[in-house]
Amino acid sequence: MISRLMRKNIFLVGLFVLMNSAWQSQAQTWPTKPVRIISGLGAGSSMDLVARTIAPKLAEIWGQSVVIENRTGAAGNIAAGVVTTTEDGHTLLIAQNAIAISASLYPKLSYNLRKDLKPVSQISSMPHVVVVNTNLPVKNFQEFVQLAKEKSGQMNFSSAGIGNADHMAAELLNSRAGILMVNVPFPGGAQAMNAVIAGDTQMYLPGLPVSVPQIKAGKVRALAVTSAKRSPSLPDVPTVAELGIPNFSTVLWYGLFSPTSHADTLNIKIASDLNKALNSAELQTKLAGIGLDLVGNSPDSFKTFVNQEIQMWEQIVRSKNLRPD
Repeated sequence: MISRLMRKNIFLVGLFVLMNSAWQSQAQTWPTKPVRIISGLGAGSSMDLVARTIAPKLAEIWGQSVVIENRTGAAGNIAAGVVTTTEDGHTLLIAQNAIAISASLYPKLSYNLRKDLKPVSQISSMPHVVVVNTNLPVKNFQEFVQLAKEKSGQMNFSSAGIGNADHMAAELLNSRAGILMVNVPFPGGAQAMNAVIAGDTQMYLPGLPVSVPQIKAGKVRALAVTSAKRSPSLPDVPTVAELGIPNFSTVLWYGLFSPTSHADTLNIKIASDLNKALNSAELQTKLAGIGLDLVGNSPDSFKTFVNQEIQMWEQIVRSKNLRPD
């Protein structure tokens, strides 16, 4: 005679098999309607440009339209909050470093990154570029650092919001270079860049899609890149590490996240489709062509990376005693 415990175990195994079959079926047929990708940065930002570049290729693979929706504010946390509370099964989040930074910078977020969102896949990484106003009386990075030391606390830098990746990269530069510049936050990367061009701020650390056109047009001066190696897009621009700050390295990355309601099998499919899109000749030309290192990894790999980012930025937030206001 089958015991009650054994019957319970048989039931649970059967239930798991049925649920797993349903999840597999969902992954195979997804998407069944248009997909929204929510972005926490505004139009004209590097992240927005990347999202709008990959969207048509994903739409082609999925056979459904892919709509980019900007929900700006609070360093991307408004957008993240929207995605965590959306249960339609067809809404994703594109985010960058700021989402890992916010985990320690903002004590009262409406969501918990580790509990309410699932990392799906990293899209890309690239350096920040240290750009300055062309009227600033400096020709190179060393002269800039010297000027900032002489005018400690009197110079400022643009950012696309408190806690954003460009803000934190500048704070890291402040710390490692022994300078004190004041953050001037803007709603997005385009406004932050325009402020440097106009001379309202002296420095900005944008990504390549925003910075390279302005550098080539002579509207800003590039002094350094923040990656460990020089960027193929700006081969004549040295790294910060080359210029006297050993081991300085921080990159700007973008990735896709889903609500926790997504089955793991579905996110594996989305990651696989993203990887297929990133490996296409079209996106290799458009994205790798402007200096982005394209990634397209698995959900597990991206989750490990995100956890490492959370730990790294938590140390910096604490050491700098940073606050969101």
